Amino acid sequence: MYKNILVPLDGSKNSQLALEEACKLAKQFDSTIHLVTVINNTNFYYGAGAAGMPPRMYDDQRDIAENIINAAKKYADSQGVKYESSIDTGNPKNIIAHVYPDEHDVDLIVIGKSGVDAINRVLIGSTTAFVVRNSTTKVLVVNTKG
Repeated sequence: MYKNILVPLDGSKNSQLALEEACKLAKQFDSTIHLVTVINNTNFYYGAGAAGMPPRMYDDQRDIAENIINAAKKYADSQGVKYESSIDTGNPKNIIAHVYPDEHDVDLIVIGKSGVDAINRVLIGSTTAFVVRNSTTKVLVVNTKG
């Protein structure tokens, strides 16, 4: 039923739960999961250069993203699931809802309820809410247990 499942990862508990659910689905449908984290260079960095953020800040964000992806790969390996991984840079909402699914024939996005704290959610909006409202791909939202 699902061949390519996108799992956006931000290091939060909810994104870990989404990964766990995506692995269950991937086993059930013999799917490939796409482990993706996005370095957001669009918030609060305007005027910092063409890439949107100072190089040192980008390097730090890249290191964090690599740690998130490596942990997800390790988990996917432990589950015996096929995967591809990517670290992208740009607007996470747009990349998750449109760009990555279109470029990789994604037929399901499994995303955590929210990875940001309440203040950021009010100020910049939930990526999950944006993806649910705007993606043309099916979306499964995973909430924390209990």
